[in-house]
Amino acid sequence: MKRIQILIIFFTVIILSSLTGCALGLFTPKENNLEDATNKSGIKDSQISSTNNSEADSSIIQNTGESQKDNEETTKNTADNLQESTAVTSIDTDGSQEDNNSGDNDSVQENQVPQTYAIIACGTSYDSQHYKWFLNSTRMAYDLLRNNDYPDENICYLFESDKEPDVDYEATISNFKKAIEDLQKKANESDMIILLLIGHGAYRGTNSYYSLKDYNLSDTVMVDMFKKIKRDKLIFIFSQCNSGGFIDDLSGENTVVITSTRKDESNRAAFIEPFLTSFSGTGDANSDGKVSFAEAFNYASNDVKKQYKNNNWGALTEHAQLDDNGDKISHEAPIPGSWDGNLAENTFLK
Repeated sequence: MKRIQILIIFFTVIILSSLTGCALGLFTPKENNLEDATNKSGIKDSQISSTNNSEADSSIIQNTGESQKDNEETTKNTADNLQESTAVTSIDTDGSQEDNNSGDNDSVQENQVPQTYAIIACGTSYDSQHYKWFLNSTRMAYDLLRNNDYPDENICYLFESDKEPDVDYEATISNFKKAIEDLQKKANESDMIILLLIGHGAYRGTNSYYSLKDYNLSDTVMVDMFKKIKRDKLIFIFSQCNSGGFIDDLSGENTVVITSTRKDESNRAAFIEPFLTSFSGTGDANSDGKVSFAEAFNYASNDVKKQYKNNNWGALTEHAQLDDNGDKISHEAPIPGSWDGNLAENTFLK
């Protein structure tokens, strides 16, 4: 009996002790965990509001909302700044790229400054008098180009003898082909090429021929030689007899073909000498301070007529020809006319 009473008393004490512990706060409510966590975060007790829990919660929610709003604004500002920065960077980059590209283009343009290349050729002369005449004419051509600032490396000078001053090679077919091959390697689409052929020529069948030292070069063979050369303008000047037969084969786009005679005519007067002399300024018909190939052609054609008159040679038997519109039909001076001459009128030595 006593044991039962003792057990009852023991359990009663335990129960009372448990109730007293809850009342004394020995078990911490979950709501206070936030406060404990806040305290652990380093916020001092004096910073904790003394308002009730609902006010505190409202403050926390409001602060949280404001913080979230601030964060959103900060994020937006950061994004805006990033966008502005990206835009500036993009502009700078584009500008830099444009500058770089401009530099590259300038470099390309500098590397591709339009050049003018010239071949001066004179083959066999057959006699000492013609040798002297032809040497004088080719020398005039060479000096004219050099005086107009043509680099020596842009001029290929072929003559009957390579012992003469400034002559690069003998005027053989192999050396002529070599000169053409060199042009094929050097010239590009912006360049002009001038070919000055001085000497003897002939017309047989349907072809005109130019006499090199060891070969009679036909118009059809010459066409094939120039097919693969890159260029802008191509200027042919032929001073030999029967040179007009070259026109129908060489006529083409951006090409000027000038001959001292028709295909069935021989030379008596000098054509190439007044043609070259005109570029010194005497051929400047429109007084613009420069001489075009059209002006040089007109000047030389008129000079030939004067030679006939002054020497009492009678009726004119040689008629210089020019074609520059690619239709294979040439015209006499004066040009420009209704068809030919417009390209030659706007083409100059430099």
